[in-house]
Amino acid sequence: MSVTRVSGLVSGMDTDQIIKDLMRIERLKVDKVYQQKQVLEWQKEQYREIINKVRVFRDTYFDVLKPETNLTSPTALRRMTATTTAPEVVSVTASAASGVGETTFEVLQSATAAKASITGITADSSAGSRLSLNDTMAEISEKLANGSLSFNEAGQFLLAINNEEIIINKTDTLQTVLNKINKTGVQVSYSTFSDTFTITARQTGAGYITTNDGGNFFTALGLQPDAEGNVGEAGRNAEFKINGFAGTNASNTFTIDGLTYTIKQKIDPEDAPAAVTVTTTVDTEGIYKTLESFVNDYNKLIEEINNKLNEEYFRDFPPLTDEQKEAMSEKEIELWEEKAQSGLLRRDSALESMLRNLRQVLYDSVDGMNITQIGIETSSNYRDRGKLVLTNGGQDLKTAIAQNPDQVAELFTRRADIAYSATLTAEERAQRYAQSGLAGRISDVLNDNIRTTRDEAGRKGILLEKAGIKGDITEFQNYYDKQIKEMNKRIDRLNQLFVQKEEAYYRQFAAMEKALQQLYAQGDYLISQLQRNYY
Repeated sequence: MSVTRVSGLVSGMDTDQIIKDLMRIERLKVDKVYQQKQVLEWQKEQYREIINKVRVFRDTYFDVLKPETNLTSPTALRRMTATTTAPEVVSVTASAASGVGETTFEVLQSATAAKASITGITADSSAGSRLSLNDTMAEISEKLANGSLSFNEAGQFLLAINNEEIIINKTDTLQTVLNKINKTGVQVSYSTFSDTFTITARQTGAGYITTNDGGNFFTALGLQPDAEGNVGEAGRNAEFKINGFAGTNASNTFTIDGLTYTIKQKIDPEDAPAAVTVTTTVDTEGIYKTLESFVNDYNKLIEEINNKLNEEYFRDFPPLTDEQKEAMSEKEIELWEEKAQSGLLRRDSALESMLRNLRQVLYDSVDGMNITQIGIETSSNYRDRGKLVLTNGGQDLKTAIAQNPDQVAELFTRRADIAYSATLTAEERAQRYAQSGLAGRISDVLNDNIRTTRDEAGRKGILLEKAGIKGDITEFQNYYDKQIKEMNKRIDRLNQLFVQKEEAYYRQFAAMEKALQQLYAQGDYLISQLQRNYY
């Protein structure tokens, strides 16, 4: 129940101001909890910024969907490059499975697609009588030079092309029919300019375009199917020799021994064989660029985390209350909150533990091999706090890649027999660690901190459990949000007590005013009686 608030009408005192001053102490209690809540919210925001940066780093270098930069895959660090003596005839790309050396490649013939084409399909070849894409099949039937189309009682016929059936309606336009045919694995077109009908298989390779010639369709167009239903010219396979060994393929692009060949020119059997030399080498520069980018991004990540862990904390700059902000300019508020938000993650144990584990991974050897052997080492400057350095300006790494690319790749990409899981036992984790390369070990550390899967105790990644991440249940169920909820409860309770206290003060002052009013009334009565008796 609200209290009727009566200011000092009798006493003459400014009771509103007096009570306001008395309530300042109570307001300080609310403000203190509000400031604690604000600190928690800032800490959560800063934590999530770090989580997002860790996730970007992990997804760049340890994601199977990004083979070019995924350091857990041989593709990224077993890059090969291939060149040919006649790139206009044959282009070649190398994969991790290709070997170093030279290959002789001869093209005997290129692959072609089956094709059928006929010109002059209308009875009247004049441009006012040729087919229109908007003509219906009934109208087209009357214009064809080699007979009319045959429709059933329903005004349809069933046409099969390469064993795929489609229904043609008498009311279908030519464009509609072409669209239907184009869904059967062939490409068909009609030129109103030249009165030419062309149909081509979408795939190269030996074989004909086949049809059941439903509705007399192909015959009426002038493409008479043979006894097997074949029309036009057959396609053919590509024929070639690799180091003297003959081979064929239905397509002009194919992969053999890790090299992908693409025949780019049409070469007929009667032409002289097109011979090219393919040279395959290690893509030293490409591998180096990948590792250089990894080192740079790793250094950037740990620098940003270390900056938060060592950021100066300003004890005398708590979050501002609304009342304090009203008395300050925007610039003053900005400068104050810059200090208020500084050092909130200083010496955070979870972040320190993650960095410590990452450093340990880079210190440990993989089957007796260490990153220092390939030209990568930890900075000797303590202020760098574990940053990596490419020795000799990166030249040592380039030399290691050129001289022993398999060893460099093995150091990073070596795979364990046991896959990563949040539920691995301590023994399984130890076995996986021993068998994994650096990439697998680093990936495991990152996953331990930001994975969205749960372990046997129901916990997700360490950092997610603490601050959560958008798009996951931890966005609302995490350590900081639990603390914030408790702070909100305390604030609500303190506000409730604040109102009760304030109302109590108003009751007391109201009672005082009432007592003074009664006292003054009694005094006035006594004075009036004395005056009456006197006179």
